[in-house]
Amino acid sequence: MVYYRCIFCNREKGVERVISVVTSGKGGAGKSTVSAGLGCALARRGRRVLLVDGDAGLRSLDVMLGIGGAAVYDMADIFSGNCSPVRAVYPSPICPNVFVIPAPVNLEQLASPDDMAALCRGFARYYDEVIIDCPAGVGRGFKTAVAGADRAFVVTTPDMVCARDAQIVAHLLREKHIPSRLIINRLRPHPILRGKMPDIDEVIDTAGLQLIGVLPEDEQVAVANAYGKPLPIESYASECFANIAGRYLGEDIPLAELKKMQA
Repeated sequence: MVYYRCIFCNREKGVERVISVVTSGKGGAGKSTVSAGLGCALARRGRRVLLVDGDAGLRSLDVMLGIGGAAVYDMADIFSGNCSPVRAVYPSPICPNVFVIPAPVNLEQLASPDDMAALCRGFARYYDEVIIDCPAGVGRGFKTAVAGADRAFVVTTPDMVCARDAQIVAHLLREKHIPSRLIINRLRPHPILRGKMPDIDEVIDTAGLQLIGVLPEDEQVAVANAYGKPLPIESYASECFANIAGRYLGEDIPLAELKKMQA
């Protein structure tokens, strides 16, 4: 059995507060789903988590985490001086110890990379984990989101187009000296076992990153996100998020055999 131990978090060196970015090369890979799910999984392990929605114009973390219309301020209000930073932070009513800074609704209201780095480093004094939900692609939004990151999770679906785009992102992260790990999202075992989809090793080889976890295609995830409800703890997807969180925190947790994963 292969173990995927998270050696990139440097917990053994005493680094306790970490700023991570969740990114991908292609839209629709599920970055926001991963950000929300990982944040909740870390919170259940006793971590105090801040999620920063950097996907300006397509903000979704506030809806996924049950905040929705309760959000009055967003990241743009912090940088424009309309409110103090703490007033743009909202606790999730569905996941204790998870907090969200909503993204600006206007693409022109993006912060500069230096602004984002300063914001995240400031908040890192008060949270165990700061997770930035990055917009897709490698443009201005990407450069802003990764500016303050210590670590990165690159999300791909199990197809070669998305994996190749993940490879491009991985290269840019290496240039910025940001250690990165791969998450394969929306995996359906049956087509892979029948040889109709690329297997996990092909996706890993194409992306060129070490794997930290796999998430199944699970209808319960889509329903929970759409209605701002918590993902059922007993669901297989919730177990997978918990495993990724454990590996991230330095635990040795094996990857489940493909034939044992739910379709």
